[in-house]
Amino acid sequence: MNNHDLKIKRGCGYVKLSAMCLLLLQGHIAFSAELEIKQDLPKVVSIGQLLQIVREKSPRYALARTQIETAQAEVVAAGVLPNPKVSYGRFDQAGGRLNTQFDGPSQQNITLELPLLIAGQRGARKTAAERRVEVSEANVEIEYTRLIRETWRLFVQLLAGQERVAALEVAHRELERLKDIITGKESAGTASRYDVLRITQETRSLETRLENARTEMTGVVGEIGVLLGLPDWKLQASGTLTPIGTSADIEALWRLAELNNPELEGVHRETIAADAGLERARRERWPVPSVLFGTAFTDQPYGNTLFSGFSVELPFFDRGQGGMARASAEQHAVLLKRELLQAATRQELERAVEVLKRRRETLTKFEHDVLETLPTLQQMAEDAYRLGKTGLLELLDSSRTRTEIKLNHLELLVGEIEAELDAMMASGILVATLEQPKP
Repeated sequence: MNNHDLKIKRGCGYVKLSAMCLLLLQGHIAFSAELEIKQDLPKVVSIGQLLQIVREKSPRYALARTQIETAQAEVVAAGVLPNPKVSYGRFDQAGGRLNTQFDGPSQQNITLELPLLIAGQRGARKTAAERRVEVSEANVEIEYTRLIRETWRLFVQLLAGQERVAALEVAHRELERLKDIITGKESAGTASRYDVLRITQETRSLETRLENARTEMTGVVGEIGVLLGLPDWKLQASGTLTPIGTSADIEALWRLAELNNPELEGVHRETIAADAGLERARRERWPVPSVLFGTAFTDQPYGNTLFSGFSVELPFFDRGQGGMARASAEQHAVLLKRELLQAATRQELERAVEVLKRRRETLTKFEHDVLETLPTLQQMAEDAYRLGKTGLLELLDSSRTRTEIKLNHLELLVGEIEAELDAMMASGILVATLEQPKP
């Protein structure tokens, strides 16, 4: 290896090292930005705070908004005038022949061609692009509403999971207390060893159920992080699992849906954009003329002439039939989509309201007939066991029944809240309700 090869290899090593340093620096910057986002995320959030995080820090929502930027770029492209063209040519005399067109050895031509959009193509293109921006904004709002719906549902699941864990922890403490009572009665000779073993098994079984509930809650936390694009965020839900209070008046909700439902608004904007696209296709049918200016000059001897004229495409065969047919088909498809979506939205709203009414009635009846008797049931069971009127199995059955009642109540609450979310989603008031929470 000579010195030249050594310098080349050292140089290549320097280049590789610089590229590696650049990659490490970029990775450090990205890691620092990600770390900064994580540090800004709170550990305990309410549903209102979660909405703000979705809007401001969720990469998924930021990705959805990029389609608006793409549509806005199309507006810029539509408003740009066509470029002029410059052409250059040269004529040279063939050797040994007489001049037939000009004196001198050569002639040079320079021509400037300027297209003119005199049929309103530029305005039609820009209008159509602006309508597509509005459609993109509506699509982003639709995606955002769906994101909020799923986030809110998972938030409710997390809140219910936390309350489920709390209920099981209370039940576990009760079993531990009953275990102390039974152990004391065994020491006094009024309870058998079987009773102690039975309450111990019941306690261990409840501990397993408690661990499963905690695992499910951890899974919901992970789902929220993945949904929002924040997978390392270990949040806790703040608030009380209570119904939202959505109205079950189908007609009132339908009037709100006609004004606020993002999908209906989106298809309305698509209709306007289809009309603009059809108008653009009409304008594009007109050929674009160009005016030409130029000069031709010779040397030896010098001579100069000016040239002006125009050129235009003759629409003998292609008269924009394809563009018009495509725009008409898109307009017809949007009209059909609008009719179908209106019918589907009305049907979805009726379904959601009917489910909401049934779940609300079930919850109200359960709370009145079952939940209110829990304290009395607990006191009666413990007093009867202390007085020897019932055995251990009855006491454990009473404790298990109280726990199941609490867990069933949580499931009924979750069911009603999810039905309310469906009704708010169909009526288009989901985001508005979340942005203006009740005091």
